[in-house]
Amino acid sequence: MPFSDCLFVTNSPDTAVTVNCSQNFSFKNCRDYSFSELLRECRKAAFHSEPASLVFSEKFSCRLYELQASFPQLYFKKMNSKIHSDSNQLNNTINKKNRDYLLKINQAIKTKIPVLMIGESGCGKNYNARLIHKKTGNPQNNFFELNINEINPNLMETTLFGSVKGAFTGAQFDSMGFFECAKNGTLFLDEISYLSRDMQVKLLGVLDKNTFRKVGGIKEIASTARMIFATDSNLRNLVKEKKFIQPLFYRISVLIIRIPPLRERLEELTMLAINFAREQQKTIAPDALKKLHSHHWPGNIRELKNCIQRSCVQTYENTIHREDIAFDHEFFDFSEA
Repeated sequence: MPFSDCLFVTNSPDTAVTVNCSQNFSFKNCRDYSFSELLRECRKAAFHSEPASLVFSEKFSCRLYELQASFPQLYFKKMNSKIHSDSNQLNNTINKKNRDYLLKINQAIKTKIPVLMIGESGCGKNYNARLIHKKTGNPQNNFFELNINEINPNLMETTLFGSVKGAFTGAQFDSMGFFECAKNGTLFLDEISYLSRDMQVKLLGVLDKNTFRKVGGIKEIASTARMIFATDSNLRNLVKEKKFIQPLFYRISVLIIRIPPLRERLEELTMLAINFAREQQKTIAPDALKKLHSHHWPGNIRELKNCIQRSCVQTYENTIHREDIAFDHEFFDFSEA
């Protein structure tokens, strides 16, 4: 039976990512459910230990928030379908920016080339770096994260590469740096634009030769860490301004992934909000989810998490309602800052 609007439901985040990364999704036995049947099927999928998925007509789209709140362990995806007699294909209507970002995440998972993530502060660069690490190779290997802006520039070389005994006053024993700690794992360097020019040259040498030397040492040590970089700055402009060396930019930007801000990824907002509330042993009512969807989210995921935590504190009930939701701009006027 042909219909144009559908909802894809799955209990597997891996399946959800696969569907997001595909322009077309083929399925069989697509059918039109009554709402009671839909609830029963969702309940089955929610408690099914193996990956389970279903597709149903979106005539219940007005009750989607109710479904999402009732089954926080499920992933819901709105789609537009064109059912043909020769081939059943479900065309994903996720917007192009999100599809491109998800496709590139999938590409990064399949390879170990350097990745540069760009996007606004709080948009989820750290989360996606961990996702790539988890899905690439052995997730048991180490994941190390270093925010360049948090480290004293005078200590950056020792922090990254380690040092040998006697390299400087107080160096009473050999120390390991992040490159050595992340051996065979992933090293995520956030805020890479804050790296000093001298350290940019040294990092370029490491990426070119895949070896490094500890401070005060002469032994070349193999660098086997998967490299992921992130920034919320425009590196191309910094290159033009001579604040970031061009060879390093080319070296770290083999695969550039723009992480869209949360306001462009509202289909993910519900899942994130439910998970943040669950961390506080709370659930979210449909009216609260609708209010969350109406906000612009200038602070992205970080602001969303803060908002949910605040709401959990303000309500005495086990469920967050619309009146419990308060956004940052209701407390502070950032325009005057």
